[in-house]
Amino acid sequence: MNKILVILSIFLFISCNNTVGSDDVNELTNLEFTIDDEKEVTTTALIVKGSVINTGTTKVSSPWYIEGMFYSDNNFTTILGGASQTINVPLESGVSYNWTLSFSSSDFIESEYQAFGFRNLRGYINQ
Repeated sequence: MNKILVILSIFLFISCNNTVGSDDVNELTNLEFTIDDEKEVTTTALIVKGSVINTGTTKVSSPWYIEGMFYSDNNFTTILGGASQTINVPLESGVSYNWTLSFSSSDFIESEYQAFGFRNLRGYINQ
């Protein structure tokens, strides 16, 4: 019985673990993203906000995801990490949604990255 629980736990962990930047997802191509001009830096996080609009003709069913990559600066040569947000509401055609992505890590002092860069923003659904 314990072996079955361990195997089931490992399976659930692997199937629920979303890696930022993974190719193993279905990218949503009919989304138009806007990133707010002001990025926020706190002592514990780098924060980016924006909105996304569904420019397609069909709704995006929930759950779907937004993700992006955080860099040490706008040269985009050193990746700090990534962040994703689960969206639990559908997005109808022509409708927008406000999102927030926040990155924090025990490996960095976030307040040292006042000019951090952010890109590779995308929406996707799991396969």
